[in-house]
Amino acid sequence: MKIKLNPSSCVRYYSKFSECKFCEEICPENAIITKENALEIYQDKCISCGGCVGVCPVEALKLTNLNLPEFFFDFLKSDENVISCKTNFVCLSALNVEYLISLALIKEFVLDLGHCKECEIKKSCFSKILENIDEANYVLSTISDKKIKAQNLCKIVDKEKDRREFFNIFTLKGAIGAVKEVEDEVKALENPKIELPTHQIKAIREKNIPDKRKVLFTVLKKIETPKNYKYLENEYLTFTSDKTIDDTCDNCSICYRICPTAALNTDSRYSKIYFDPMLCVKCHLCHDVCEKKSIKLSSYFDTEEFFESKQKTLKSFKIVRCDDCGNFFTYLGGEKLCQRCKLEEQEAKDLWGIS
Repeated sequence: MKIKLNPSSCVRYYSKFSECKFCEEICPENAIITKENALEIYQDKCISCGGCVGVCPVEALKLTNLNLPEFFFDFLKSDENVISCKTNFVCLSALNVEYLISLALIKEFVLDLGHCKECEIKKSCFSKILENIDEANYVLSTISDKKIKAQNLCKIVDKEKDRREFFNIFTLKGAIGAVKEVEDEVKALENPKIELPTHQIKAIREKNIPDKRKVLFTVLKKIETPKNYKYLENEYLTFTSDKTIDDTCDNCSICYRICPTAALNTDSRYSKIYFDPMLCVKCHLCHDVCEKKSIKLSSYFDTEEFFESKQKTLKSFKIVRCDDCGNFFTYLGGEKLCQRCKLEEQEAKDLWGIS
């Protein structure tokens, strides 16, 4: 199996209202189709380019032949200073903004774009590669003097191989599990729709920080803090954000219950909505599920968050006991009745014909 999906991490499985389709849009072979509460993955179409891995905000998708954290640390330790799709990596679109920033802050390197011009998947992936480089350099310019270089080197391995043959180099590492891989691939061909197993339903409620964010956290702690912090425009950031919540919010709780990384969370009384920008992966799920569209993106992101990240209070609510049932609820004025008691009261009136 070439693409592995962890359904309990994918925001498509978190809510039917999720509009995330980054993986589908970048796939050059239409191997991934987004469905309500599901993905369909056609393994026979996949060419292991890694584009879907690079754009997934929650790292729900992985290639069997690519371990990004492993590549990151191996590359840092090596004498190599060029990353190329023909020598040591898959398509450069798999290297997302966070990894690019992290690499550039520690080591000088060059991205080899020399093979992109004639590449058969250029239409789908090349623009994303350029966007990632621009975004990474935009962030780097505000926190350091580093810059990612991209050149048309056209570097190749000793014996030139086509893309599919080259990708097979990576899969040799897992040759021991070849039999199981064949069995899994046959099953995947028979049923491309990935279901959420019952035993993983509990895992969907767990909050996980992607490896790419952990790597970025680690690197930022090791570099010198800028003398002055600057602001980045939120609209140009794809990997994090800052948010606000307006007065239409009624504390329904769905946003912080469903946030996959706990960037949005609350206190023990559910009286506040907190937000940590450096835990946000900009998956847009909170915006998708908010019925009142109360959650907004701020105009700017303060680079101080990279070095002195702190949780902020987006909204506070008055919590009182319901006069009928005695349970605590968010009080927005009027009678001190929780929503459940109000509904029961209205149902009783409707039953007895009381207006």
